[in-house]
Amino acid sequence: MPLGTPGDPTASQWKITANSLDSAGDYPVAFNVDATTDNPDAPAVPAIVQKFVDLIDASPDFRLMSAHRTYSQSQPITPTG
Repeated sequence: MPLGTPGDPTASQWKITANSLDSAGDYPVAFNVDATTDNPDAPAVPAIVQKFVDLIDASPDFRLMSAHRTYSQSQPITPTG
């Protein structure tokens, strides 16, 4: 099967994960945040996401576990016949 032309990257996906320092029973409370907007690749978005990451990182009550900007790219596969 031949590979087609790679497509453009999809829109950015912004994900932030943090844990509470307090526990509920034996475990902290996990927060998985997806930053969403109608245009996640708008020039202002990185700075806004960075402010949120800095806010969590500065908190005495939460631990920033990860913060990622990801995107995917697709490449169609066509039949050889």
